[in-house]
Amino acid sequence: MDIINLIVFLVIGLALGLLAGLILKGTGLGFACDVGAGVAGGAIGGILMAFLGNAEQSDFVMYAAAAVGATVVIMLAGPIKRHL
Repeated sequence: MDIINLIVFLVIGLALGLLAGLILKGTGLGFACDVGAGVAGGAIGGILMAFLGNAEQSDFVMYAAAAVGATVVIMLAGPIKRHL
């Protein structure tokens, strides 16, 4: 994994966080927290796939994992925030 992949993971998370902030208006975490959760989830998902995946995997698989990670973190953060 190189710095370019990390930047792409963060951009994917940012884009999904922005999208979630727009879609979940009033029911999500708030715009800034949705974006932060998306960036964190994108980084976590992409980095985990980079370390746990095999060496022959394509960048697309890591980017898809970043998108899934961002989505999961955003989806889980809402109910957690409501319970606190």
